Amino acid sequence: MRFLNIIYIIIFLSAYNITAQNVSFDLNQNIPIDPNVKTGTLSNGLTYYLKHNEKPKNKAELRLVLNVGSILEDNDQQGFAHFVEHMAFNGTKSFHKNDLIDYLQRIGVQFGADLNAHTGFDETVYKLTVPTDIDSIYNTSLHILRDWADGIEFSDQEIDNERGVVAEELRARSGASMRMYYQSIPVLTNNSRYAERIPIGKLDLILNGKHKALKRFYKDWYRPDLMALVIVGDIDLKETETKIKKLFSSIKPLKNPRERIYYSIPDNKEPKATIITDKEASFTTVAVYYKKEKKTETTLQDYRESLLETLYTGMLNQRLSDLKEQANSPFLATGTGIGKFLGNKGAYYLRAALKENQIKNGIEDLLIESERAKKYGFTNSEFNRYKNYLLNRVQTLNKEADKLSSKSYTELLIDNFTDQKPIPGVAFNYKFYKNQLANITLDEVNGIAKKWIGEENITIVINAPEKKEVVLPSEDWILKTLKSTPTKNIETYKDKLADKALMETLPSRGEIIETKYNKEVDITTFKLSNGVTVIAKPTTFQNDIIYLNAFRPGGSSTANDSIYVSTRNAGNIIGSSGINNITDINLKKLLMGKTVSVTPRINYYEELVSGNSNFESLETLFQMVHLYFTAPNKDQNAFNVSKNNMISSIKAYKNSPSAYFNEEVSKIMSNNHLRAVSLTEEQIEKSLNLDQAYNFYKERFSSANEFTFIFVGSFDLEAIKDFSEQYLASLPSDLNTKSTWKDIGLRYNEGSIKQTFYKGIDNKASVDIRFTGKLNFSLKEKQDISLIGKLLKIKLTEELREKMSGVYGVRVSGFASDKPYDWYRLNIQFTCDPANVNKLIKQVNEEINKLKTEGPKEEDVSKIKKAELANAKTYLEYNGYWASKIKTAIEYNLNFNDIPNYKTDIEKLNTTHFKKVANRYFNYNNYAEFILLPEKNEK
Repeated sequence: MRFLNIIYIIIFLSAYNITAQNVSFDLNQNIPIDPNVKTGTLSNGLTYYLKHNEKPKNKAELRLVLNVGSILEDNDQQGFAHFVEHMAFNGTKSFHKNDLIDYLQRIGVQFGADLNAHTGFDETVYKLTVPTDIDSIYNTSLHILRDWADGIEFSDQEIDNERGVVAEELRARSGASMRMYYQSIPVLTNNSRYAERIPIGKLDLILNGKHKALKRFYKDWYRPDLMALVIVGDIDLKETETKIKKLFSSIKPLKNPRERIYYSIPDNKEPKATIITDKEASFTTVAVYYKKEKKTETTLQDYRESLLETLYTGMLNQRLSDLKEQANSPFLATGTGIGKFLGNKGAYYLRAALKENQIKNGIEDLLIESERAKKYGFTNSEFNRYKNYLLNRVQTLNKEADKLSSKSYTELLIDNFTDQKPIPGVAFNYKFYKNQLANITLDEVNGIAKKWIGEENITIVINAPEKKEVVLPSEDWILKTLKSTPTKNIETYKDKLADKALMETLPSRGEIIETKYNKEVDITTFKLSNGVTVIAKPTTFQNDIIYLNAFRPGGSSTANDSIYVSTRNAGNIIGSSGINNITDINLKKLLMGKTVSVTPRINYYEELVSGNSNFESLETLFQMVHLYFTAPNKDQNAFNVSKNNMISSIKAYKNSPSAYFNEEVSKIMSNNHLRAVSLTEEQIEKSLNLDQAYNFYKERFSSANEFTFIFVGSFDLEAIKDFSEQYLASLPSDLNTKSTWKDIGLRYNEGSIKQTFYKGIDNKASVDIRFTGKLNFSLKEKQDISLIGKLLKIKLTEELREKMSGVYGVRVSGFASDKPYDWYRLNIQFTCDPANVNKLIKQVNEEINKLKTEGPKEEDVSKIKKAELANAKTYLEYNGYWASKIKTAIEYNLNFNDIPNYKTDIEKLNTTHFKKVANRYFNYNNYAEFILLPEKNEK
């Protein structure tokens, strides 16, 4: 490293040490509230939380939060907490019927992305993302929250119109996972009220419940003492507080309100186990819950206790993750934690997805690993690593406090209102963690297990597919295994991390042979002596995060079909095998406490490297990149783990109707092309080969010639230059060999195709409509195809959802590519009642023909333009967006200056243009229509 860069790092670290001095804490004091959050309570009982945050600029996140959910429904209201949420979008005092959605779309707000809501057992949250740079829009947005609070209209006709939409949401969410969840709730909550109040409700009441029952729920529970406003964004706090007081103080509190009961979950003295099977389930999962009374965090001592729990479960997660990567592991995924459960209970939980031939082993191993931690605790090396990890995490958050998204802060404030979770702020968090992590002892952390793992309030739930080859244990075996685990001969844990440097010898430096600077967009391009190009754009979008995006044409398209199974997976297998004789498990341990990650990939048509780091770990990032090129591991164990996981996943999805449907559609549309359909279990067993995968990876990364490395973020340009010469210009390179992708012969089916499939037990149909064909590819055409899809989505949402009540939602997407040939796809997908399939498809085609004959309405074009302009403006504040746009500019030989000039093309769009686009791409000569119906409909 050059002396100059050593100085940079010394200065950086010195500044960090000056601003992060330890302070002492009186643990008996209450947890403070973030001083940057303005809170208050109106005289009617309504609470508000306000925070100024400029990420993104000129936008705010608005939430109306109710301490109200399905748990409060009367017997004749089951599903009505959620139904009320739907009615909020169908008419208020100020916006009749669909005027609310129409207004918001006209100002660039997108239904679903920027306008949404959710209902749970104990809370309901309305969500709105709006611009704040126009006072009239911001004021109207606050008024919308006011209308939702006490001004939702409940005309009998609109209630009846919405019944079908709510029923379709229930249908859309139906499936094995939901069925098993419904069955597990009575066991998990010991037959409490929660088992009788699933938020989605009962279909019969949704379709036939009384209007007055729905109105009664709104009248009883939508009241200011159970409400909070959460507003985070680019706002003036004082002005917003004044507006809230003026607008919301007039909400009248109820006289003699119903008591808001907080329901509890009864204790179960003896452990409970249940096995729930479903013929359409994909994976076998085990979940173990140790429940106890939930304690509200009030004092700093409570907050310290939660830090001990985080340390304990964090280290246990590391152990479980290591187990998952071992040969013959029974685990596909694992997780553990301590947190909120339901009602009055918190829980320490253990979860795992298991391979179907190792279910008993998986249950035993999960319980043994938890018992090992309880019996012997953790090692000092694990403890020190995880403390460093946590400290680095809170340090990073503290540095990025003013660059975090408003949405991330919003969720914290909501949790404070609904669950009394602390909101001390990132600055306090960092100081507290820094102080306490220095003082917490390993014995304290190891003591957490005894506080949570007892003999009462234990529930174990197994979810599994219902098929002959899956042999499940009995509930009696599970309970006996739980009881006997503490008596087993369990060995202490041995931490096997070797003391090894990531890179012991630096490579011979190369050099920069050419430099270009674009002042307009502050982008510098370096040409290196080995044919590598480095593009660097310093930004202030984040305070200390640097993004890497590297690419070159090639990919698995360059491999012969005979080794395709191996080459398709080469990037994942070798990329997860570690580097420089350091296993991937140990590499992750070595990097704990650092902000750095690097991932090599090989897709169909490119080799890629992605990564990120802070300034302190920037050299580590460059070293890892160098090693993934020059010293990837060939790890038989990592290969076996990847192979076994792939086989298990293929087996798991055999039962899924949606997976079956998607695969059949892919086969037809690609003419069953080897590289366009999912691999089979037989292909993985017979054709996946470590030597082939490793040799192909080495071949693709043996020469760095023509690779482009893009760095975007908060860095010093001299450091990028220095590290590029040291670690990138030194990569091996064959300047005489050009890399390019190959046409693999994949062509998507054209002509008229209609086919119906039968699978599944739910009374649910899935529809997939596709227009495909060739085009003269350009980025402009690609954008047009994407936007015509968004226009069609607006119309289909209006017609199929709002007018016909036939669907919950419609997915419409447009895509175009020039690889392996110039082609496009327009895709319409939805689920519905099987009886409504034909009339809904007919309506889809009527709306498409209207676009072709009349063009879209100018007001709909305006909605799309507003949304695109708002999104582009926001995206320009993100490093990832710049990296993506720079990559596109390189690939298509575009001018970097055009990246921020997004307005011109969007503002030119009009209805005449889209009419032409619709006629060009909605071509019924190349129309495919696929329908999935339940098996009972098959004749």
